[in-house]
Amino acid sequence: HRSPSLSAVRETVQAIGEMMNAAGRSLLRRPQTAAATLSGSRRALATAPKMKSFSIYRWNPDEPNSKPHMQEYSINMNECGPMVLDALIKIKNELDPTLTFRRSCREGICGSRAVNI
Repeated sequence: HRSPSLSAVRETVQAIGEMMNAAGRSLLRRPQTAAATLSGSRRALATAPKMKSFSIYRWNPDEPNSKPHMQEYSINMNECGPMVLDALIKIKNELDPTLTFRRSCREGICGSRAVNI
């Protein structure tokens, strides 16, 4: 059994590095979902809207005579992260900027979440 030459090993390592760099650049350009890697009719099924309804307890402290109420929001989970916090951020950013909530999630203060779900 003959060992590969040092130059052949270097070429192989360089080719692998270039492939990894290209893959990293494509991930930085556009996050891919599982649906993005499918083709044809399977892609159509994977990208069908996956709607989820969120019922959020609302109250406006600026209107003391108004009563708290539940407000419904529908989110396509294919366009949102998997966590409840992702859905709340999406609702606030895209559907209802009046929605407010406090959070410490993703800020390195683990265990401090105080959301009733």
